Amino acid sequence: MTGKLPVKQIDQESSEQRTLADTEGDSFQLIPPADVRSGHGCVMQICPVTAPAEMFRLSNQRTVIGRGPSCDIPLDDNAVSRSHAVIELDGSNYFVSDLGSRNGTFVDDKPLRDRHRLKGGELIRLGITILKFMASMAEEATYHTVVHERMARDPLTQAFNRSYLMSTLEKLLPRCQFSKLPLAVIMIDIDDFKKINDSYGHLVGDQVLRAFSEQISQTLREDHPLCRLGGEEFVVICEQTELQDAVRIAEGIRLTVASTPFSTPSGPVSVTCSLGVVSLSMSDVGTVNELLSRADERLYAAKTSGRNCVRSRLD
Repeated sequence: MTGKLPVKQIDQESSEQRTLADTEGDSFQLIPPADVRSGHGCVMQICPVTAPAEMFRLSNQRTVIGRGPSCDIPLDDNAVSRSHAVIELDGSNYFVSDLGSRNGTFVDDKPLRDRHRLKGGELIRLGITILKFMASMAEEATYHTVVHERMARDPLTQAFNRSYLMSTLEKLLPRCQFSKLPLAVIMIDIDDFKKINDSYGHLVGDQVLRAFSEQISQTLREDHPLCRLGGEEFVVICEQTELQDAVRIAEGIRLTVASTPFSTPSGPVSVTCSLGVVSLSMSDVGTVNELLSRADERLYAAKTSGRNCVRSRLD
């Protein structure tokens, strides 16, 4: 997977062609149940499949949903209007209303004409995005947490997978651009990994990848997720992190990896890595692909500089 599939423009008629019942087996977005107080409503996205673990708590009197970055729940869906719908807390009850959207809002496959009271379990469709309303967190959400965790992780290394990486960045990037918040990424590549596979075999190579991922994860903050881009390449997402701080994090990773050989069935294997660092503050970064491309350029610069180093500049 190289990023999100293009979202097609749809009109109201075509948006009704896929029933909500068809989506019940899809993936989920949520946060751990402990983060949502009992008795407070929330919604989670069940379609399209997305990786970031996020559930939206409905703690405000008004929660606006739409494509605009200033919305309380911003959706990356071209078929959703900038301010599409609103969920309001009135006393102890929640109500959903359409805000004059071009493609309409649907509750359990029925077009929303007036303000509709939500009781729990309803599926709200806006464009091709479907949100499930929950009156409170319960055992169901705990189950979905487990499902999501399995879908978001790379099975070999237990780092987050490429799908998680791309969908997280595609969600973070417009928010950070709109709010002028810092964002950096660190791209990491194990040096001469092919030689490890050729010398020790692929089983040892897999063991090195697992140990490498575990060792790096232990050095990172919880809000700096490690993702496996593919093969022996990894990416760290550094939200709310300036470039100079991300460079320090990258240098810490490099030193940690280089200082401790990995234990394998064939004995200890010494490993080094090269790292490229880039931030959203660069003037020519406007998309996720551009952000990752700039990081890859700096990773290549680290490789051509002799490996086992960090580069955040090309000169």
